[in-house]
Amino acid sequence: MKDSTKALFKLNGWRVDRAIHGYVYFTWIDYYIKTLMAIARRYVRLLPRGRFIFDFFFNRYHCKVLTEEQAVKLLRLERDIEVAPECSSRIIPYPHANRIVLNQPGSIVVMDCACRIERGVTDLEDLGVCIAVGEPVASFWLEHGAERLHARRLSATEAIEIMRRARAKGSIPTAWFKDAAGDGFFAICNCGPGVCDALEAAQIAGRLQVDNPPGIALASGYSARVDRSLCIGCGTCVKSCPFKAIALDGEDKAVVIFDLCMGCGLCVDGCKQDAFSLVRDERKGTPLDIGELSS
Repeated sequence: MKDSTKALFKLNGWRVDRAIHGYVYFTWIDYYIKTLMAIARRYVRLLPRGRFIFDFFFNRYHCKVLTEEQAVKLLRLERDIEVAPECSSRIIPYPHANRIVLNQPGSIVVMDCACRIERGVTDLEDLGVCIAVGEPVASFWLEHGAERLHARRLSATEAIEIMRRARAKGSIPTAWFKDAAGDGFFAICNCGPGVCDALEAAQIAGRLQVDNPPGIALASGYSARVDRSLCIGCGTCVKSCPFKAIALDGEDKAVVIFDLCMGCGLCVDGCKQDAFSLVRDERKGTPLDIGELSS
C-alpha cells in the first residue's frame, strides 16, 4: 500500500467505508463523475419529486465560491491551519464536510478536471485546472494520477497562474469539500456552471418539483454592485457572468439579480468602465478568507 493511501485512511479516522470511497473517487474521479452525472440527469426525469439522492450527495460534497483574492490567499498559505468548528460551520453550513483544515498547504498538485473530461475537453492546458492543496490529498493525486490524469506538483506561483488563466477564460475558483477527504476542504477547482458537472447537478436539482431544492454551491460572502452613473450599457458583464446574475434594464443599464449573484467578481474584472465592485454582504454567507481566519 502506498504511503499516500495509508495517509488517506488515517485522514478518515480509519473509517474503512470513507477511505475506500475516497480511494475510488480520487483514483478514478473521471469515471466516478461520469457515472454520477448519468444518474443525476435521468433521476430528475424519473423521480421529479424525489430529492434524496441530491440531499445525500450535496451534504457531503459541495463548494464555496472564492474571489480571486481569497483563492490567492489559500494558495499562498505557508503554515498549517485548523479553523475551529464553530467558525467553519458558519462558513460551510452543511451537516457534513465542513472542516477547514490544511496540513502542509505548500504541497500543491494540479490534475485534469474530471468534469471537463466528461464534457470532451482534450486540450491539456484547459484540462489542468483542479488543484489539490495540502496533504494527504496532494500526494495521493500525485501518486495515483500522474500518468492517467497528468497530476504534477506546483509552486504557489504556478497554481495562481493557472487560476488566473482560467479566470481570464470565464472560469471561477471554488473551494471543494468532501466527506471522504476527512470531512473537509481538499482542493480548489477553476470551473464554472458551463463546464462544471457538479454545478450542473445543482441546476438539475433546481428542476425538482420540491420546495427549496438542494444546492451544492455557496456564495463567496460578497455580492456585486454596479454604479449606474458609470455604466454605459455595453453588456460585457451580462456575457461574462457565469450565474446569469446580471441583466440590462429598460434604460440599458446593468442591474444585479441578487438571488443569482454568487460574488465571484468576474463582472468586476471585465468592466472597462470600473462600474462594478464586490461588497461584503452578510446575506451571502461568511467568506472563506484564510487570511482573516489564520491571523
